[in-house]
Amino acid sequence: MTSRILGGAAIAALVLCFMPLYARADSATQTTDQRLAAMEARISQLEDKVTADQKTIDDQAQMLKSQATPAVSAGSEPSKLDAFLNTVQINGFVAASYEYQFNNPDNPIGANTTNQFNLDHNTFNLDAAKIELYRPATNPGDAGFQLDLTFGDNARILGGTRNLYPANVGVFVQDMNIQYNWDNVLFKFGQWETLLGYEVLDSVNNKNITHGLLFTYAIPVVHTGIQASGKIGGQESAFGWAGAVVNGWNNPTDTNDNKGLLGQLNYAASDNSLSSYFTMYYGADGNTGFADPTNTVVRVQTPSTDPSIVLDWNGTYAANEKLTFWWDAAWGIQKDVLFFAGPNNGRNIDAVWYGLDLGTQWTFTDKWSAAVRGEFFEDAAGYRILVGDHTSAYSLTGTLAYKLTSNILTRAELRYDGLSSDGNGDHFYPAGRAGDLSKRDYQGIIQVAYIFD
Repeated sequence: MTSRILGGAAIAALVLCFMPLYARADSATQTTDQRLAAMEARISQLEDKVTADQKTIDDQAQMLKSQATPAVSAGSEPSKLDAFLNTVQINGFVAASYEYQFNNPDNPIGANTTNQFNLDHNTFNLDAAKIELYRPATNPGDAGFQLDLTFGDNARILGGTRNLYPANVGVFVQDMNIQYNWDNVLFKFGQWETLLGYEVLDSVNNKNITHGLLFTYAIPVVHTGIQASGKIGGQESAFGWAGAVVNGWNNPTDTNDNKGLLGQLNYAASDNSLSSYFTMYYGADGNTGFADPTNTVVRVQTPSTDPSIVLDWNGTYAANEKLTFWWDAAWGIQKDVLFFAGPNNGRNIDAVWYGLDLGTQWTFTDKWSAAVRGEFFEDAAGYRILVGDHTSAYSLTGTLAYKLTSNILTRAELRYDGLSSDGNGDHFYPAGRAGDLSKRDYQGIIQVAYIFD
């Protein structure tokens, strides 16, 4: 009995000892549960607030979308002017270069005699800044227009004012015409670039920086008149046509009662692997002879009102995504030219010229590419380049291009030119001291262009 009493007393004592500890543990457990419950309540409140804020943002965004963009014209309602401006494309570019003639001529102005542009030596130059405003007449019944204005050194050369104005003065109207789509036949009325030739006026759209001999001497640059173009056999056809009646050879105003005619047949494969253009020009419009980009050469023949004819065939073949070839072949004749200087002095003869341009471009990556162009041009009567019999010009050009960004095109180019003429020898390029001449010219150019569209 006594032992049972003692055992019960011991158990009671142990219970009394551990009761405070149990109470504390229970209290701590209750405190933790309360804290967790409070945190869960707080998190729930924050989630509700985030949901409410997101709903407010979504409602505001939807409200902004439902409101019309403020009109360009005055007033709160969109006008016909706004609708028109939305259809006008604004494109263009700015191109600057550094040019160096390895003959190191004493006079840096007009140091290259066979280029249309890029004429000088050891100079930085603003080649061109161009603004293009274009509203296409895409569908039948649509009306449109094109206005291209070029500034800089190229504008002075094209306008014949290079020796009159500083490099940053002058503007050339490159294209200015009204367009109308009549049953998928596009009409242009005004001025536009010629349909002849492979290269175009804007250097940034050519494979090389400098323009070739055929562009400079074989063909005109622009025409003023009316042009029509379309597809043969429907809009999906690979064959097309174009025709025009114009004032003449670079003539903004007709100099006589005669008009020039242009006609073209073209082909473009559906996969863009091959394109080809055959173009003919016929005119009795007073063609005044050879090109003179520096305005320093004296005309030595009278303008003829007899017919002039130019035939041009050019095209492009893409062997694959990286390798492209192109060609341009031209032949021209000016009937009954009266020369009053040089080997043909006092003679009335038919002046004939012809040339060939072959080129290729290899695209290494989406940024790097290289192009090579070789040319030959024969001016049989000394009518297009310089006075003399069988004037021959030849050129080899290599160009390396790198796209610094999607808008900035950088290019470096080396060009070799040669020129010879019976009766005048073969030394035509300024070299060294004043008065020295060389039979060859080596030119280097670095060009940077920003192109926007």
